[in-house]
Amino acid sequence: MKKLTMRSLFTFLATAMLAMMLVGCDGEKKEAPKADAAKGDKWVVAINSTFPPFESIKEGTKEYQGVDIDIAEYLAKKMNKKIEFTDMKFASLVPTLQSGRADVIISAISPTDERMKVLDFSKPYYFPMKALICKKGANIDSLAKLQGKKAGASMGTTYAKELKAAGGIEVVELDTTPLVVQDIKNGRLAAGLFDSSQAAVFVKQNADIELHVLQGAVIKDDTFAIALPKNSKDTEKINALLKEMRTNGELHKILVKHMGEEATNQYEAAIKDLEIAKL
Repeated sequence: MKKLTMRSLFTFLATAMLAMMLVGCDGEKKEAPKADAAKGDKWVVAINSTFPPFESIKEGTKEYQGVDIDIAEYLAKKMNKKIEFTDMKFASLVPTLQSGRADVIISAISPTDERMKVLDFSKPYYFPMKALICKKGANIDSLAKLQGKKAGASMGTTYAKELKAAGGIEVVELDTTPLVVQDIKNGRLAAGLFDSSQAAVFVKQNADIELHVLQGAVIKDDTFAIALPKNSKDTEKINALLKEMRTNGELHKILVKHMGEEATNQYEAAIKDLEIAKL
């Protein structure tokens, strides 16, 4: 038997490998491994965790809690997404979404005309009443009573915008709503403008402040909606799921969990006849 030289051995091996590759190409095709559907695609949700009862950090833990957190988790489950929250200052939410560092904002954000130029929004899921917080006994129950005084709101919010639009008020924008409350308590601010449900949480936690709900129609700029990148394919899907949550009682359960049954019932009664809140 003729011995194989080193050169002929390499030729034989190369020919064999080529034949195997050709069989792989012409034979049964192997599909690329599919992503695990049970895990779902990562879904980065931008939030500002200083806005109870919509989003906050559970005391003594690193866990997020609130109305928006539960809504986000419901949507993620229905859309087969693996949720990941990213926490930041409210003023950083829009730039973060625009830059692609988040997939969505679910953080009590209002669909103002300015924001709608650069982002898409779902239909509103919450229709807040506004409230002023002041020191106990100050009885500041209208914007008119803030003329010539200092008032605060969280930076970049529609509440800060409304205070400025009122005129005659020295407006101070702070990084978070708890900082606004702190400045009211220590006398640096005469009052602050908040969502009424959030204001109720702060008053419950601080016996030395009081709240006054402001009367007036709820407009689009006051509502809370979900922000998505411009031309997002998920907008209509999220709209359908938000409608589902309102009709199947899921949103009601979430509101009761974080706002209490009495406050939720009062809220739902107040928005019942609002044209903007109709499904």
